[in-house]
Amino acid sequence: MKFELDESEIKKFNKWKKNLSKIPIDVFGEEFQFTFKFHPTGLGVVKTIVRDLDGEELDLTDYSDG
Repeated sequence: MKFELDESEIKKFNKWKKNLSKIPIDVFGEEFQFTFKFHPTGLGVVKTIVRDLDGEELDLTDYSDG
């Protein structure tokens, strides 16, 4: 199974990431680390990105695409 973000979703992610508040660098020397979540459903795929250090979340799901 393969999950991807399309070009518009990548743009939304980059804009969101740019506007996130700055927080201290983590133990790995990274300011931003993210978990990408893809949850298949009967109506489509729920796409969520979570900033690991504080749980800030972006939902990229297109709920009108079902």
